[in-house]
Amino acid sequence: MDWRQVIREAMQLNGGLATRRQLLEHVPSVVLDGHIGRRNLVRVFPHVYRLREAAEDDVTLFRAALLHAGPPAALSHTTALAVWGVRRLERPLHATVDQSLRRAGAPDLRVHRRLRFDPASPQCVERLGVRVTALARSLIDSWPLLPPAERRPLALDIARRRLVTAGQLGEALSERPNVAGRRSLRQTIDLIADGCQSELEAMGVLHVFRHRSMPPSVGQYRIELPTGGIRLDRAWPEVKLAVELDGAQHHTSPEDRRRDLARDSALAALGWVVLRFTYADVLRDPDAVRARVLAAYRTRMAQLRVS
Repeated sequence: MDWRQVIREAMQLNGGLATRRQLLEHVPSVVLDGHIGRRNLVRVFPHVYRLREAAEDDVTLFRAALLHAGPPAALSHTTALAVWGVRRLERPLHATVDQSLRRAGAPDLRVHRRLRFDPASPQCVERLGVRVTALARSLIDSWPLLPPAERRPLALDIARRRLVTAGQLGEALSERPNVAGRRSLRQTIDLIADGCQSELEAMGVLHVFRHRSMPPSVGQYRIELPTGGIRLDRAWPEVKLAVELDGAQHHTSPEDRRRDLARDSALAALGWVVLRFTYADVLRDPDAVRARVLAAYRTRMAQLRVS
């Protein structure tokens, strides 16, 4: 009998991957061990194999991890962030199962156990053909594993892209009350709820706009211009004062500058005053930024009283 062809057909039945148990349904163990020994079959994870000539792309790796962890599992943590396309893939991979299950990990795969975890529930979704935790939950789970300097900027960027909301993150956090870094995580969720969409805006809110000397402001305040709706980084609508924070990656080219000037002119035509600050302004001298904004606010308030 052509056992190689039998094995090939068994692999095809399982989408190019198969566990040892699945393969033993088609071939004797001595035959299977011989093909493994000759590397006709390549181990991806313990007891999970692919054909030697088959390519091992990321999706194959994801599927192999779930085969090893068992059917009631989902990719999670930083691996889930990679499946969602918001972060690069790193080793080891991560999967989650219910706390009642016993699943062994591997050198390149960590299997987490969570209370009342159900891959068939809204806690998880299907993406790229594999089961993966919802993005909000993936970010919460990943928080302690991420480099501290990467955590808040990543969360803000995901929220800016409207992939998650502050409410979804808060709900996911309520399911992980003991997650490491909870204080900074709660602060980040609060900043997202306040309209922050970048690290620069977060720095502005924390070091400038929430200072006790400052009147309350609104983040991502929407206003209609003749050319369409826009959002202001920070606004005091009662005095028509706006602050725009210009990051290092934006507002630097001549075209960006022309667009900013046109936008500021359109706002001025509606009676708004716009102040612009850079990352360096906010980071190096928040007191000066705060003083300028407060002075402009008081001036606008006085002008409105006179009018």
